[in-house]
Amino acid sequence: MSTIDQFLLGLKAYQEIQAEMNKSKTPTELAEASPHSTGLPTELSGSLPAGSLILGVAEDRLPVLLNLYDSSPGPLLVAGDRACGKTAVLQWLARASGVADPGEIEFGVVTPFPEEWTELEALPNGLGVWPAYHPSAHQFLTQLVHWAEALPKTRQVILLLVDGLDLLSGNGFSLGPELRWLLTHGPERQIWPVVSTNPAHLSHMLDWLNYFRTRILGRV
Repeated sequence: MSTIDQFLLGLKAYQEIQAEMNKSKTPTELAEASPHSTGLPTELSGSLPAGSLILGVAEDRLPVLLNLYDSSPGPLLVAGDRACGKTAVLQWLARASGVADPGEIEFGVVTPFPEEWTELEALPNGLGVWPAYHPSAHQFLTQLVHWAEALPKTRQVILLLVDGLDLLSGNGFSLGPELRWLLTHGPERQIWPVVSTNPAHLSHMLDWLNYFRTRILGRV
């Protein structure tokens, strides 16, 4: 079996597991987690270029887009004080990733607060929400590194949403080589890390900031 076949088989397995989890959700919960409930202007939903992620909407109501087939911006850092909306930004990106084509851009979440992401687990382009303190989070990052070889041969893009980089250390999560590798090489392999953090808590891990050329800053 080729590498690309192994990747597609593994991706299908992730999607099947997610579909089984969604069967337990009520119709209301599934509707609330619809990929179309992004708050975007309706006219934008069907007119996005392939492989584009909406970062936001400008004052003129035109979208601010990120080309996910151009790795030059590198990983995205969303930084700001506590309760300034960092998680909301990542959740916006998760919802926006499914607007154009739910099969084109997938997303997975690593967070110390998985309960904040419950509604988004039902999105059809979601790979899963992985508690940072559980071994499955490390396994997910390892799987992404393996998939990175096959992804450039496809049009598939994966968003790796890491919500709370400053909170991961000391919560049973290993900030190991897999995450560093994905921050360094991910975008060129169509895996895009988008990481939120509170700068006030980074005094012991400032070297992580060097991975980010593109930074979205809130209140600091």
